[in-house]
Amino acid sequence: MKKYQYPLLFALFAVLGLGLALFQTSTAVAHKSNSLQYEIKATNGRLIRKVTGPVTDDIDGIPAAPVDSFIWNGDGIQAVKGRVRVKIDPVANTGKITASWRDPEGNRWEYKQTVFTAPPHPTGLVVGPGAEDTTLVVDDPVVTNVYLHGNTTAGAPVLPTDFNLLATWGPAEVRLNGQPFLNKYGGPAPLWAGHTMLTVGLRNEDGQVLANEDGTIYNPMLKEQGVTYDDQIEFHLVFDAPPVVPGNTGNVPPPLPFFYHVTFVDVDLEIEGNR
Repeated sequence: MKKYQYPLLFALFAVLGLGLALFQTSTAVAHKSNSLQYEIKATNGRLIRKVTGPVTDDIDGIPAAPVDSFIWNGDGIQAVKGRVRVKIDPVANTGKITASWRDPEGNRWEYKQTVFTAPPHPTGLVVGPGAEDTTLVVDDPVVTNVYLHGNTTAGAPVLPTDFNLLATWGPAEVRLNGQPFLNKYGGPAPLWAGHTMLTVGLRNEDGQVLANEDGTIYNPMLKEQGVTYDDQIEFHLVFDAPPVVPGNTGNVPPPLPFFYHVTFVDVDLEIEGNR
């Protein structure tokens, strides 16, 4: 039995990142070795959600549209008090994610996920075995040490290509002020499509997501660019509702009928397992 703290892993992760510049894609399921246990504790939340016009849809008074759920320029991000607890085996795809926070309007939110299922897109890009080799992970709902978003084709380019120590997908139960917050749209209704990521830093001190060092703000048209911060770590929690019929919902980004995005920036990670 060995026990690791995440800072000891960053040197290795940074080396793996060098291969991404030589992007070549094939499709396969990534191999997982012996059983592991990831335990995450995170606090100090940031609500990444801004209403951009007169509300045209809501659930229990919570605006559903029109909403910007990435706010790349940082304008409108709000601090929230809350915490996340994760215990998960990424080999067996089993575990539990719980989170609670209070939004700026005083609403109490609770998130719970115990089932993990793969989304209809690749769940990561891995580098290797050679520096010029990359592989897309498919049909795996809990992944470790992968790249997502950006130009990876693993997830939409709503963020720059980012390295993930852990990422998960699956149906989640959400409660608002002690009552079920039900999905009235599509996907796993009345549950929500949950997604979490434990990533390197994606925002600067002003909360901005940058395309490059000259200060250009990121957007999906610049998916081959992006500034990340390897000396930071963030836990992203998202729940959303894929549309029954694709169309213009008024939400950009992303164009889904409902999307909720909160990030926690004070993170502690422990990894235990037989190596």
